[in-house]
Amino acid sequence: MRAGHRPLLAPLIAGLLLLPGLGAAAPAGTEGRAASANGLIVKFRDSIEGTAESRARFEQELARAGLTSRRVGARARHIDFGRRLGHSEIAPLVEQLQASPHVEWVVPNEREQRLNVPQDPLFAASFAGSGQWWLFPAGGSNANDIEDRRRGVPGVQSAWQTTLGTGNAVIAVLDTGITAHPDLGAGVLPGRDFVSTVEYANDGDGWDADPADPGDWVSEADRSANAALFGDCEVADSSWHGTVIAGLLAAETSNARGVAAINWNGRVLPVRVAGKCGADVADIVTGMRWAAGLQVHDAGGRPVPLNPNPARVLNISFGGSAACNAAYQDVIDELAGLGVVVVAAAGNQNAGVSRPANCRGVIGVGALNRDGFKSSYSNFGEALTISTVGGDPRLIGDWGIALGDDALLTVSNSGTTGLGFAGYAREAGTSFATPLVAGVIGLMLSVEPSLSAAQIMEGLRRSARPHVVSTKIAACSPSNPGRCICTTETCGAGILDAEAALHFAANPTGYVAPARQPEVIDNIDVDDAVALGLDRPANAGAAPPAAGEDGGGGSLGAGWLLALAAAVAALSCRRPRSRGPAPANAMR
Repeated sequence: MRAGHRPLLAPLIAGLLLLPGLGAAAPAGTEGRAASANGLIVKFRDSIEGTAESRARFEQELARAGLTSRRVGARARHIDFGRRLGHSEIAPLVEQLQASPHVEWVVPNEREQRLNVPQDPLFAASFAGSGQWWLFPAGGSNANDIEDRRRGVPGVQSAWQTTLGTGNAVIAVLDTGITAHPDLGAGVLPGRDFVSTVEYANDGDGWDADPADPGDWVSEADRSANAALFGDCEVADSSWHGTVIAGLLAAETSNARGVAAINWNGRVLPVRVAGKCGADVADIVTGMRWAAGLQVHDAGGRPVPLNPNPARVLNISFGGSAACNAAYQDVIDELAGLGVVVVAAAGNQNAGVSRPANCRGVIGVGALNRDGFKSSYSNFGEALTISTVGGDPRLIGDWGIALGDDALLTVSNSGTTGLGFAGYAREAGTSFATPLVAGVIGLMLSVEPSLSAAQIMEGLRRSARPHVVSTKIAACSPSNPGRCICTTETCGAGILDAEAALHFAANPTGYVAPARQPEVIDNIDVDDAVALGLDRPANAGAAPPAAGEDGGGGSLGAGWLLALAAAVAALSCRRPRSRGPAPANAMR
C-alpha cells in the first residue's frame, strides 16, 4: 500500500457501516456461535505501520466511526466494531473489503469452540495406541513426530462442529453382508442378500432377505473339492469386510463403548453381494438397483420386495482390474437420475484404477498415508475423484517402517472362518478410504438433504485440500507406483476435507473455496525412506525412473528384514491386529 493511500482504508471500513442493513443491532437469532463474529481480521497488502503519523491517522479515522483495531500479524489487524456482527452483516462487509486493492484477505473473527469428543474408549490416542486418528483434525508439520502428522486426514472431528450427522441419508454398503456387534445397533437397517451362487454364498441358499455374513474364507479343501468354482480363488481367512465398513460409517458413537463413526446418527443398509471368492457383476448391479429403491426380479421373474429405505449413497469396495463395462455404466447412469451417488474404491494393486471406480459419474476414491502422500498399495489415475486416508501399514512396501501408519481402527470379528467374537481391528485398503468419503457425503446430506448427485461431486472437488508436495518424494507414475506424491491427474481433485465439504453443502451456489497452499513434506523420516530407493518396484512394462527421480528399490535388505521382524513383535504386543490390502476383488 502506498503511503498516500493508507488513510483511505479507515474511511472505507467506516463507510461500510452505511450500507443498507448494517450498523444497527444484529437481527434476533443471528448472534449464535456459528452466525456471529467479534469484528473482522483484515490483512493489508502493505504495512500501515510506515510512519507514526500514518498509523495515528488510521486509528483516528477508525475512532471517529466508533471502531478500534489491534495488530495481530505483520500486516493483519483485528477491526473491532464494538459489538458482535450478525450473520447478515458479515458477508457484505467481507465482500466489500475484499474488493479493495489494498486488502489481501478478510475473515470474520469468529469464536471457536471445544471440539466434540465422542465418549468411546478407543477413540482417543493413548500410550497403548494411536486411537482413531483418522477422525482427528487435520494438522501437524514436518517438526512433529509421525504420530502427530495428519496432513492426509479428512478432519471429521472438525466437521462435527457443523453437524454430528443425521439419519437423512441412508448409505448402502454393497459388500459381504454384516455381523452382529454391540457397537452396531439401531443404525443398521434391514438389508438383503443377492449372492446368487449357493457355493459362494456359504449360507445354504441364494437370494434371501438375510444379509448376515457367514464368513468368506477360502480353504485348500475348497480348492481341491471344487476346482471349477474355487480353483482360481486365493486361500484366505474370512474378512468380515462389510461389518468393518459399516463400523466406519455408523458404529454407535459416544455410547461409552468401543469406537466412534463418522456419522453419530448414521444409517447403513447392508446389501450382501459378495461371498467366497468375491462378487459377480450381475449380483452387484442388481444390489445397486435394489438399494436405490428400484424394482428387481429373481431368477424366476418374480418381483423382489422393494427396499423400504432407499439409499442416497452407495458404497462399493469390490471391483476388477478392467475398463468400466456397459452393465455398470447403465445402472450408474440410471441411479444418477434419481440423485443417488456411487462411491467406489480405486483398488490395491498400485496400478490403474479398478472398476466401477473408473466408470463415468462414480466418485472414485484413492488411499493416502496419514501424512498426505499416496499409500503404498493404492491404485491411481485420472479416473479418481478424491483421495483420503485408508491406512498405510508399516509392513507394506520398503518405506513402511519409516513412513507407515497404524491403519484404521473400527469394529470387526475375530473369526478366521465362521463367526468368532465381536471385537475391533485395524484395517487398511482403498476399501476403507471409500466409506470415509461416503460418510462425509452423508454429513453433507445432513446439512442439505436436497443436494443433487452432481452437486455432491462438485462439492467434494471444490472443497478438497491441495495434494501435498515434496522435493524428495517422486510423483506417482507406473515407474514409481508405491508411496508417491499425488497430483490432480493421479489421485483426484485433492485431499478430502470434511469441514469444507459441509461449508459447500450449506451454500452450493455461493461457496468460495479458501485460498490454500499445499503442505510440503520434508522430514527426517522421508530422508530415511528415500535412502532405500523406491518404495515399490516399477510396474511391469513401465520405463525405469528418469535421472533425478528416486531410483533403486525392490525387496528389503537383510538389515531391514531384522527391523521388520522387530516391528512385527512390537506391534503384536501393543496394537490390535492389522490386516493389509487383500486381493483385487475385495479391495481391502
